[in-house]
Amino acid sequence: ESIIINIMNNNKLKPCDFPEIKHGHLYYKERYRPYIPVPIGRQYLYACDDNFVSPSKSYWGFIRCTKEGWLPEVPCIRQCIFNFVENGHYSRETRHLLHESVKVDCYPGYSLSNGQNTVTCTENGWSPPLKCIRIKICSKNDIEIKSGFLSESDFIHNLNKRAQYKCKPSYVIEVGSIVCQDNGWSHKPTCYALRYMIWTFRQRQVCLIQCLFTHTSL
Repeated sequence: ESIIINIMNNNKLKPCDFPEIKHGHLYYKERYRPYIPVPIGRQYLYACDDNFVSPSKSYWGFIRCTKEGWLPEVPCIRQCIFNFVENGHYSRETRHLLHESVKVDCYPGYSLSNGQNTVTCTENGWSPPLKCIRIKICSKNDIEIKSGFLSESDFIHNLNKRAQYKCKPSYVIEVGSIVCQDNGWSHKPTCYALRYMIWTFRQRQVCLIQCLFTHTSL
């Protein structure tokens, strides 16, 4: 009786249409084609196109008809090879699947086209491309801070990067950082001598007293 029930249940299961594999193909496709619809449990051998791999990261695999349909649902997955960065560093060849990201280390004065430091594997390959392009940079030589200095060790600063500066002892800092912009550093810092600040403060006090006295006299 159980055998009969199992046969009846199997008959109710919907068979699979002939599989169409995106970025790949079936082996012996024409030999399989007459046997449509495909019964549940049947599996076919397939191969992926260049730069695509099976879920097991192989260039071939098996696709199987199940009650949910063909599995795996995505037989061929995009694979991107990280083996060269124009105007940038790379240590060894690595392989990455669709949607995976990799950090890119560009040479000083270079950056990826989107201004970021990572690339992502897409259906069409790496995005942005594995190419570092020359960008605007600012250097320590581009600015002279009287009685002060840039406190960071980096000699080169990329566009939009903020750099910290300090004033020498006995000097008061005006602004603690500057930014590398398209036309150079955002501004030239000024370091005021502490004695000048005290003198200015006293002058303002004298002016305030004189103004108050004049106003009272009126």
